[in-house]
Amino acid sequence: MSRFSFLGALTTGMNAVGTLLVVLIMAVILTDVFGRFFFNNPFEGTPEIVAMSIAAIVFLQMPATLRAGRVINVDGLLEFVGARSVRAEQYVLALFHVLGGALFLVVTVIVASMLTRVWAGREFYGNIGVFTFPKWPVFAVIMLGSAVMAIQYFVLSVQFVRAGRRNQRLIEIDPATKVMS
Repeated sequence: MSRFSFLGALTTGMNAVGTLLVVLIMAVILTDVFGRFFFNNPFEGTPEIVAMSIAAIVFLQMPATLRAGRVINVDGLLEFVGARSVRAEQYVLALFHVLGGALFLVVTVIVASMLTRVWAGREFYGNIGVFTFPKWPVFAVIMLGSAVMAIQYFVLSVQFVRAGRRNQRLIEIDPATKVMS
């Protein structure tokens, strides 16, 4: 997993863009607070910008989180199975990842239809005359993040099957800290 791959570069790039959006949110909020306090003039559109950015950040950074093995999961079953058979544990993880990929594939299809609707309807966030921003970029980012998440899940499921065939763990987790080593 450490060698270069297009998917790895894509998830890393998306993660970096998400981090830049966090910095943007901080700058917008600071501008709003200073404008309110010192000039009695808030930064228009702050709630809309923050809300849109949070949705984008989540979907931009999720694939990198999954790739790093840091997605939250319930591991009681995995510990039980893994204590008895490494191979079975890897196959269960592969199944979980196939199901995760299928779920995000469904999300991608649903958001794609929503993206088409907001694009055609020229829908926007905000209030006319005060602050407006089109909805389609947010839906496009959510669709991209969901699609990359589905692909990442499917790639990991194949890697878990391969690891199971070798009777090895794809990812070693320290049971004391629950952190990848």
